[in-house]
Amino acid sequence: MAWRVPTEARSARVFPAPLRGRVEVHRFESRRLEGNPLGDPTERDLPVYLPPSGTTEGRPLLLLLSGFSGAGWWHFQRPRYLNESLVHRFDRLIGSGAAPEAVLAAPDCLTTLGGSQYLDSSATGPYERYVVDEVLPWLHERYRTGPVVALGTSSGGYGALVLALRHPDRIRAAAANAPDSYFEYCYPPDFPRAFREIHRAGGPEAFLRRTFGEPVSNFGPWSPTAPAVSTIAYASCYSPRDSEPGRFDLPFDLDTGELRDEVWRRWLAWDPVRIVATEDGRSAARRLRYLYVDGGSGDEFGLDIGARVFAARARRAGATLDLELFDAGHFDSGPRYDVMFPRLLRAVTTEPPGRESAPV
Repeated sequence: MAWRVPTEARSARVFPAPLRGRVEVHRFESRRLEGNPLGDPTERDLPVYLPPSGTTEGRPLLLLLSGFSGAGWWHFQRPRYLNESLVHRFDRLIGSGAAPEAVLAAPDCLTTLGGSQYLDSSATGPYERYVVDEVLPWLHERYRTGPVVALGTSSGGYGALVLALRHPDRIRAAAANAPDSYFEYCYPPDFPRAFREIHRAGGPEAFLRRTFGEPVSNFGPWSPTAPAVSTIAYASCYSPRDSEPGRFDLPFDLDTGELRDEVWRRWLAWDPVRIVATEDGRSAARRLRYLYVDGGSGDEFGLDIGARVFAARARRAGATLDLELFDAGHFDSGPRYDVMFPRLLRAVTTEPPGRESAPV
């Protein structure tokens, strides 16, 4: 018996159509990142998606922040087989009418250690100021864009929430897929594996020398290298030694593995669930047009619980917020962005009754 290929079954999510919009890639030179402690590049690619109409003036600006070990341009690569890229997904939603037109830009905030958490740190560099003071004004001037929305997954979702809560005058809404949050559940499960790997290597510097010397195969949560690298990277962002630029403290003792309470408290101060509970955080949450958080019920890092806790505290602060929970793990994208993009854009393109819009 002969068989035929059911080509009529091909869906746009599995076999993406060519982009209706177009992508421009700029080489962006930063003054803020000059002299950063890790010697990371000051000139980086800044990809920008422009909607099908070509009109950018007044259109919302979506600022896409990548997760740990990711860079902005990764989202603009050609789709993998039987899958679609994030940019193709956004383009599909616009083409179907599910989402209004907008500009989408993805800054590169990758560091030698795998990520910046989009914070200013004396150990990595001023990545918060890089995004807020350099990238955003440049995009607005070039494309004459409207309200800014920050969004991302995992560490990118963390950055979206924290930047919005710290700059509600510049960012009008934020969305976070499985953001790093409720640090008590999020990070400590990795500490024993990180401690063993660092201790076995003879300390952080010896471990990093070994890691930087050869390509790492299968870098991910299943790799013994990944939790050690990520813990070091987070420490460089959350617990830098400001008196010694380029240096930072790990959250556990390198001889015994015991938690260092004074360092751990510095990490907790950067937890979104704590930031939104401060006076400034509550005020910012009320000023934001909209917040969206989600998580997968099988998230390997417990970030669905972090999303729940953040949502509860943000709502108590008076935020307008949606929480969605999906039957998925941390690395399953599923319907998340299909739900999130339209809600975000409706929130910033429709003026709520009785509220004045803030300046971009």
